[in-house]
Amino acid sequence: MIRTLVAMLMALLVAAASPAPGDMVLIRGARVFDGSGAAAFGADVLVRGERIAAIGAHIARPRGARLVEARGMTLMPGLHDLHTHMRAPGFPAADDLGKAYAAYLLAGVTSANDYSLSGEMLAPIRAMTGDGSVPAPHLSLAVRLGVPGGHGTEFGWGSAFTLQAATPRAAHVAMRTALSYHPDVIKVFADGWRYGRSPDLGDMNTPTLAAIVRDAHAAGIPVITHTVTLAGAKIAAAAGVDAVGHGVGDAIVDDALIAAMRASGTAYIPSLAAYEPQEDRTFAAAEWQALRPPERAGEAPRLATAPEPVPALESRRWTIMQANVARLRDAGIPIGVGTDAGVGGVYHGWSTVREVRLLGRSGLSPRQALAAATAVSARIMRRADAGRIAIGQRADLILVDGRPDVRLDDLHKVVRVFLSGREVALPPLRRLIDGDAPSPLPAVRMTGPIDTGVRGDGRTDLATLPVDSTEPGIDHSHLDIVRPDDSGARRLFAVARLGAASRPYAQLVVPLTRGAILRADARGFTGVAFRARGMGRYRLTLDSYGLASPFRASFAAGADEAEVRLPFAAFASGDGSARLDVTALRALVFRLEGEPGGRAWLELGELRFYR
Repeated sequence: MIRTLVAMLMALLVAAASPAPGDMVLIRGARVFDGSGAAAFGADVLVRGERIAAIGAHIARPRGARLVEARGMTLMPGLHDLHTHMRAPGFPAADDLGKAYAAYLLAGVTSANDYSLSGEMLAPIRAMTGDGSVPAPHLSLAVRLGVPGGHGTEFGWGSAFTLQAATPRAAHVAMRTALSYHPDVIKVFADGWRYGRSPDLGDMNTPTLAAIVRDAHAAGIPVITHTVTLAGAKIAAAAGVDAVGHGVGDAIVDDALIAAMRASGTAYIPSLAAYEPQEDRTFAAAEWQALRPPERAGEAPRLATAPEPVPALESRRWTIMQANVARLRDAGIPIGVGTDAGVGGVYHGWSTVREVRLLGRSGLSPRQALAAATAVSARIMRRADAGRIAIGQRADLILVDGRPDVRLDDLHKVVRVFLSGREVALPPLRRLIDGDAPSPLPAVRMTGPIDTGVRGDGRTDLATLPVDSTEPGIDHSHLDIVRPDDSGARRLFAVARLGAASRPYAQLVVPLTRGAILRADARGFTGVAFRARGMGRYRLTLDSYGLASPFRASFAAGADEAEVRLPFAAFASGDGSARLDVTALRALVFRLEGEPGGRAWLELGELRFYR
């Protein structure tokens, strides 16, 4: 009786807060898998605005409600993927956020965590996806932290991309920066094991990780770690993280880890799709058809020949990871879904479905695997209003032509997707990802000045934040960026400590739009001009959207300041067939080069586009 009264009250509250009847959808006659792991049941589901308003048999169709006939189909919550890298496509190509987002929606993924971001990227992504300019699932955008010289710092993306801390005091400082961007989740590279392929990197200690967790939880933000060893998982659980991501691959989990995870409420996200050996990987027929043309083209040659043997290290790790899923399931540890999509061969969208199927192959029942991808993943992310089909829940729903709660392969047959109660138009998204052209992104028209020193907050005239990047490697170069204010003209000053690579470099990146996400439209201008002095060898790159091979031009700078003018015509691309599109610029990248172990510096002023 109490449950009935609560359900009626929730229905009344949803109805009172809902939009006009024209925003209602009645999904009739579906098999409803509610995300809890319970058996599916037949019911109608009424969606009013963004929320589920009613569930039951023979719901009367409200006036103005749109009717969706779902007989013979399964209605279930949209899938979650708690580990993606949206800016990496999973095959050699330029990054394309619009196509990555589209692939998730087509696969029935309505919520996804993106870990391939710096703090500066969060606001523009929220703006372009929030206003519908770029269709996307619900995104949980991360700020990343690690230890100095640890995993996440070796790719040359710069200190602003992965904040670093080795002590609790440093962690609190880094978290002040991280929280200023209002992230949805904190990603911590807590474990430096490199799978025996290369020298191990540093691990984060428990006090430092615990300090990060305390600050994040005080702000209501979950923490998920990159953790791939048993020892690292124990550190993560002791620190109280919300979930251990990637999965333990060096040893079978023991009773001590299970006890620690129970005590801290730490969940497990194994990322099986990233570690499944690809040498003998095959695809279900529906899965193969769902892949993008470049993904099929990359897989076809391998599938046409006899499988290569799986290396012993990968084979052993794969066996351990599958066994650990079963052991943790038996111990009652919550298991969520995350793929690491974007790394080589782990494709956006479709890999989420594959991950659910791999959980089924690792000991979870179909219903348990679907619950992992829906309600359990939502709980890991502290989303009390998502992940289930229940009155008052956000209406993120998928309609599947089959019985995925019985046969997980049917999860490839998603026919309708509802995001916050609105049906997503799937055919245009399919055409987008099948096409060669980059997905359209909003553009910001350039007015000329880029960095003239008029601001006093360290940002450019365009309100962007200059950042550093370097060559990859643990022994990479370092770049410090300052603005000396000795004459009222705040120049950009960059000094590089060059690393040990044979051709080391450091780069001063000046984004033309915040986080270099949106396009910068420089039509009407002839080129780039600036005043410079320095010591070293220099090159300017025009980072452009949609190009894997950017345009570059060399320039000189000496001890005396002089003006440099580089017309767009002076920039050349490594790909001779590419054409510079001045409406799709993203950043100016100034490269400082020199000898291994040496120094180089560059001072810039009056940076602008000129006519």
